[in-house]
Amino acid sequence: MTSAAGTNGRRELVAALAGCVLGAGVVLFAADRPWVHARAGQGALQVPLSVRGGSLTPVTPALAVVGLAGALGLVATRGVLRRLTGVLVCASGVVAAVAALGSVHPGAGDLTDRAGAALGTASGTVSAIRHTGWGWVAVLGSVVFALAGAAAVARGPRWPGMSARYETPVAAPARAAAPDDSALEQWRALDRGEDPTL
Repeated sequence: MTSAAGTNGRRELVAALAGCVLGAGVVLFAADRPWVHARAGQGALQVPLSVRGGSLTPVTPALAVVGLAGALGLVATRGVLRRLTGVLVCASGVVAAVAALGSVHPGAGDLTDRAGAALGTASGTVSAIRHTGWGWVAVLGSVVFALAGAAAVARGPRWPGMSARYETPVAAPARAAAPDDSALEQWRALDRGEDPTL
C-alpha cells in the first residue's frame, strides 16, 4: 500500500467511524425528545400529553446502539470481518430510519392508549396534535450511520487495521541445540562472538 493510499484509507476509516458515532448519537438524542405534543381528554378532564420518540419506536434507539458498537467493530476488524460489520451497521441504519419514518407523524388513533395512561383511565381522546421535528432528526441520523456502514462494505477491506502493537507477538523459532555442549566448544563459540547459552 502506497503512502497516499494509506492516508486515504485512514481518512475514509475516520469518516466512517465519525458517521457511525455521530449518526447513532443523534438518533439516541432525538429518541429521548418529544416527537408529539397533544391534549389528552375524557369529558371535562384535559391534560397535556407529550410522547417521546423512544416510546413511539423503541427499535430505533436500540438499533442506534448497534451503530455505536459497529464503530468499535470497524476499528477492531479487517478484511471480510470489517465488511460484515459494515453490512450489520448499514442494515441497522436502514431499519432504524424506516422505523423512525413510520412514527414521525402518529395520528390520534396511535395515541389513544397513551392518552388513557396520561389520564389514569382505560381510554381517552387526543386533540390538538402537534408534531415536533425530532422524528426527522432521528431519520437523518439513521441514514448517516447507514451510509457509514455502506462505506465500510464498499471500501472497508482497504482501510488500515489496528497497530501491530495490539497484536499477539509471534514467538521466534527455537534455536536448535548445539551437537557438542562441551566446555571447549562453548569457549570456541564465545571466541566467534556467539552466545552459547542461547
